[in-house]
Amino acid sequence: MKKTLAQMEDRESSTRIDDAAALWVARMEARPLSPEEESELDTWLAADIRRQGAFARAWAASIHMAKAQALGRDFFTDPDQN
Repeated sequence: MKKTLAQMEDRESSTRIDDAAALWVARMEARPLSPEEESELDTWLAADIRRQGAFARAWAASIHMAKAQALGRDFFTDPDQN
């Protein structure tokens, strides 16, 4: 089935999806979600398969940032520059 121009224009942009996913992850890192928020997240994720991928990428980025912070800033210092 072909989509009309209006349907394509109404489609949520990847940037908007990525931004929303990042906000969900930030919210989850700040505090536990309420049952209402969990339901809202589930509904948001179920509405578009692209949201699930964006959420997974945002969560993975968050985990990598936490690992980098745990290693400390000196971990990334080039010893040859001293």
